[in-house]
Amino acid sequence: MLRKSDETRAERVRRASRARRDLQRQELRRAILDAAADLFLEQGYERFSMRQVAERIGYSATTIYRHFADKDELLFAVVDQGFERFGAALAEAAVSVDDPVERLQALGRAYVRFGRENAVYYQMMFMQRADYLTSPGGESEEPRIDSFLVLERSVQTALDAGLLRPGDARAISNTLWALVHGITSLVITMTEHEAFATEADVDAALTGIFEGLRAG
Repeated sequence: MLRKSDETRAERVRRASRARRDLQRQELRRAILDAAADLFLEQGYERFSMRQVAERIGYSATTIYRHFADKDELLFAVVDQGFERFGAALAEAAVSVDDPVERLQALGRAYVRFGRENAVYYQMMFMQRADYLTSPGGESEEPRIDSFLVLERSVQTALDAGLLRPGDARAISNTLWALVHGITSLVITMTEHEAFATEADVDAALTGIFEGLRAG
């Protein structure tokens, strides 16, 4: 029969072993998602396969199927991860300033910065498979497009404060989204072009956009 001290030591070993296995699973999942995102852009949906992902990270296809049932489930998981990062970036920007119009500009900067720093995710989320945008994300029943509610709420706050020209918050938000998406698309697809080559270029464009909405 084990002494109490032996039992405690054995339990510590079991906990450490479980933690190590959990960490290994998390690291493998991240590797699978990263490889899948890169391969999707390289191959497109039709040519993309679980086998390619397995070869890219040095595992068997069976290992990939232990984590994801098929390529649709895998690609949805990639997009979910992108939207988690995207939503966090917008939320952080929204609380970074107090002035409602400056908050809108901060959201614009955060949007473009996300696209610049996460080009693979951005292309999957908004350019390659835009149909994922209106699908439920992860375990949520809400569509991924709800990430943009932070923008619409910020527009409504600015309207309520009388700082923007009168208008419909949803319509203004959609217009801002279209403009900022255009800038972001140029940033990540025309890297050799001088337009929006620096953060200062992007900020100048955003300033013009948001200043044009100010009341008075």
